[in-house]
Amino acid sequence: MIMTTDTDKTPHILARLEIGFRTDSAHLKELEKDLTVALQCARNFGSKHGRPDDWNANWQQQWDDVERVLDRIKILVNEVGGSIASNDNGRLQSALKSWGTIQSEDARLVAALSLIQEHARELDVRLRIDWNILARTLESHLETIRACVQALRIKVELLKKLPKDEMDLLVKNILSKLPQRTLADGADASTYEHEFQKAAVQLENEQHEFRGFMDIVKGLLIWVETSDERVCKNLSLQVEPT
Repeated sequence: MIMTTDTDKTPHILARLEIGFRTDSAHLKELEKDLTVALQCARNFGSKHGRPDDWNANWQQQWDDVERVLDRIKILVNEVGGSIASNDNGRLQSALKSWGTIQSEDARLVAALSLIQEHARELDVRLRIDWNILARTLESHLETIRACVQALRIKVELLKKLPKDEMDLLVKNILSKLPQRTLADGADASTYEHEFQKAAVQLENEQHEFRGFMDIVKGLLIWVETSDERVCKNLSLQVEPT
């Protein structure tokens, strides 16, 4: 196994933060609607294609668990966002408390999805390709939500050092340095990653302007990437097609 360094991981984190910073509340609500539809499709997939024993009952129970965790995360995200927007003296403490609970819920989400993935491996081989198509949609929605959560965490950390108006301006300036996801249209993945590597170097070299932003990003690596494989697999629902 090839171990990755923080330098290797940082561009990936920046790419996810770019999504999170650019996902406004309206977009997030639309994403939640899409996720609700995708979750129902996942449930129906099991009902339609599951085995006649208790397989489908377990499948439905596992999705119940996932939806409960997602509902709790949604409430906590709203709490963090409300704390950031408020003028209350204890807003940072409140936001950090909610963030700590989000981390615990994230661990529960990873565990719940892992059980579903194992359950999906019992699907008939001919159904796995269809399942993987649906799974990729779910994974994409979940990763975007996680990116939004991570972006909120960055804002909380920045508020420790800056007034809110300066924090908002700093985030705007940071976004101007990061390539937008549309860059990937028509470009291969290596080209896109290279653009984020360049952005990481630029932000590192301009620490006086960005006031420790990269230090905060690297601090996120402890939670976001507990191992060199977690980024790709911790929210994975896809199974081997054969």
